Amino acid sequence: GSEQRRYLHQRMNDKVFQDIPAVMHNIETVSRHLWRKMDGKRTLDGFQVLDLVSTREDRGYLVSDSGQWRTYSFIENTSSRDQCSRPEQAFEAARAFGWFTSQLADLDAGHLRETLPKFFSTPHRLQQFEDALAEDPRNRAKGCIGEIRFAQTRRDMAFVIDRMITSGEIPVRTVHGDTKLNNVLFCNDTGRALCIVDLDTCMPGYSLYDFGDLVRFTAATSAEDEQDQSKVGTDLTLYRQLVNGYLEGTRGALSDAEIDLMPFAARLVTYTIGLRFLADHLAGDVYFKVHRPGHNLDRARVQFRMVEKMEQQADEMVVTAR
Repeated sequence: GSEQRRYLHQRMNDKVFQDIPAVMHNIETVSRHLWRKMDGKRTLDGFQVLDLVSTREDRGYLVSDSGQWRTYSFIENTSSRDQCSRPEQAFEAARAFGWFTSQLADLDAGHLRETLPKFFSTPHRLQQFEDALAEDPRNRAKGCIGEIRFAQTRRDMAFVIDRMITSGEIPVRTVHGDTKLNNVLFCNDTGRALCIVDLDTCMPGYSLYDFGDLVRFTAATSAEDEQDQSKVGTDLTLYRQLVNGYLEGTRGALSDAEIDLMPFAARLVTYTIGLRFLADHLAGDVYFKVHRPGHNLDRARVQFRMVEKMEQQADEMVVTAR
């Protein structure tokens, strides 16, 4: 009729995600679970859910000569942010990701596939770093002795979460896996978070990875590749907003053990990403795109400096709310 509807049509990245059927299986599983919670309503607790549009063959995506495509209903009157312009945005983003965690708490993560093997595993990233250091194909180790020593002296922290999962102290959960601020859509009228997007990395993992990566990205006081180390750190005002928002969003879905680990998770995820950057620098910049010599080393230095500053701010980052 006279109604106009818009859609978002995406060609999927099959270079990074080489098992597109598994990616779409996870997205469809998560989406169905969330839509059942919606129970026919347009919003739940003020949030919307991505609406995946089926093909004519009733599939979640289309394979064509030009690639593999999917379509979502476009969510009108929203926008995303690359950086926080005010603390309330950090709170809203964390509340949205917390809500996402709480709504998926009763979804058996065993129903999902591991589309990027060991993506959340710090021991795996540590092994990648140690392998790259042993090989050192570009003879770069001599130029980053300090960063190598930093990574090695903190290797014990890499195994903490894995041990707790193995012992049953914390559960395996369905996680988003890429909790950057720009994966939240904000309502243009109210400024409130409205929808979580980019579900490609939804996989079994530990929920605190989501919180840790949110802190790493949103509360950073510098760019990810900042060369001036004096600018690098974690904004404690934004951190506290992220804590409060995440706890409000999860609404009791987290265990006491998980809540206690929130500051550690921020350090661990930041350390993990630093390992990835340092390993890629040593290996010859084979994964992350670089735009200048030493670009990945600069990125690693930023992550490790953030870890160091968080260690110094440990008492101020303790989470006491329940």
